Amino acid sequence: MNYWSICLAFLFFLLTPFSELISQDTVCLKGNEFDKIAESKPTDFYFLENNFGLVLGKKKSKIPYKFIFFDSNLNASTQYDFPFEPQSFVESLVVNEQPHLFFSRTNAEGKQELIVQKIDSKGKFLPHFTLTTFNNLGGYKVNYKIAVSEDSKKIVLLVEHPFQKQSHEKITLILFDEQLQLIKIVDKTLDVLCKHKRTNLPIISNNGSVYILKKYFNKKSQYYIFHLNENEVEQAKISLRTRDVVSLRYLVNENGVLNVFGFFKSPIVLNYEGFFSMKYDNSVEPDFRKEFFLPSSIVAKFKSKKEIKNKGFGLDDFKIKRLLTDSSGNFFLIASHHSRFQIKEGVENYRKGLVVFKFSKAGNYIWSSPFLYNQHELSKSAALWGSFISYINNNELNIIYNSVNYKSKKTEEFQHNSFLSTNSVSFDDMGRSSTKQFSSIYNFKGEKMGLVPSLISKNENELYLMLENENKTKGRLIKLAL
Repeated sequence: MNYWSICLAFLFFLLTPFSELISQDTVCLKGNEFDKIAESKPTDFYFLENNFGLVLGKKKSKIPYKFIFFDSNLNASTQYDFPFEPQSFVESLVVNEQPHLFFSRTNAEGKQELIVQKIDSKGKFLPHFTLTTFNNLGGYKVNYKIAVSEDSKKIVLLVEHPFQKQSHEKITLILFDEQLQLIKIVDKTLDVLCKHKRTNLPIISNNGSVYILKKYFNKKSQYYIFHLNENEVEQAKISLRTRDVVSLRYLVNENGVLNVFGFFKSPIVLNYEGFFSMKYDNSVEPDFRKEFFLPSSIVAKFKSKKEIKNKGFGLDDFKIKRLLTDSSGNFFLIASHHSRFQIKEGVENYRKGLVVFKFSKAGNYIWSSPFLYNQHELSKSAALWGSFISYINNNELNIIYNSVNYKSKKTEEFQHNSFLSTNSVSFDDMGRSSTKQFSSIYNFKGEKMGLVPSLISKNENELYLMLENENKTKGRLIKLAL
């Protein structure tokens, strides 16, 4: 071998580890290990100037929510129990770039108060105050739901008045500015009868447009849309030409245009037979309504010919997980499979995979792509390692998931300080997927951990994730540069 061949070979040897490193995820920052309530899940994440805050929750716990303060290095320094327990925690939102915690409690007069507590940039709770109060009725309580605009400058409060048998549902919409100063109050009696449990989703855009999406069950699920026009609440049923809507998600832009995507069911069974897109421009009448049946190639990835013959065409045991948009205005609708079986050893959770649908900004169907990951998990608890994380980077959809299979007889060797194998999948412009191992997130000292399959936050080109130990009593935050 001549001199130049030796030099090139040596250079290749030096560069190979570096090329492997940059081909994987780049870990910018790993925080320290912190204590947490066993099996509690991340609820909200805040940027507090150079610091951070995290809300962890477990509803069936004696103290169901905690607030953890992190410094600029993602190191946890203090933890706070939420006040007012066991009163109801309603929501945590960023209003005017400051975290606000909302609680509901019954006062000495039997009225339902909505309490607000702000958090400063040092993670300290500021003195709380009452935002509004409504009367309870006959043992039934008022329910509060809150939404904030993307720019955190406008707030809508939906007041669901107490249940009254054989009466139509009554609501009140209250609009506030970024200082929580009152702008407007509007009362409305809906066309539907009141129920104990109600699914109403308030929505507000940067320009102050207000919508409510409602799911109502009367022999079958029905969906309604409401729009606040000056001091009147318009309403209409969300319907398709020949099929029933079974599930939907939405995104609203800064100008108050509401995009709704979802699935419709077959006439015979409750499954996903097709999908649709709609756009509402400050109205309850859609600008367009586009419907598509599932491609047979997608269904064939999840069901055999025999299953299709016996159970019908469509996706069984699927649920919408996310609706995302990229900087070009394209939309990505993601649905995933999840079934549960009671077996002798406990509950088996089986997730066969997911399917992605891409739409143009005009709601036109572009492509669909399935991805199978076959997660088999045996657990007696609800806090699982299955499911996935989804986000958009450089206008491409990305998925992160753990390889989980308790049935596997092969003993897997995990890299670094992990008891799980974590993977990253990206979908290109044609819907083709490519997978790589996501292992360098576990390159730290301490107890072995696994990735929590829930997105903590995405901030421009940074991704915040959370790791936990196997019994979910310890946590660690990490930040990745994308």
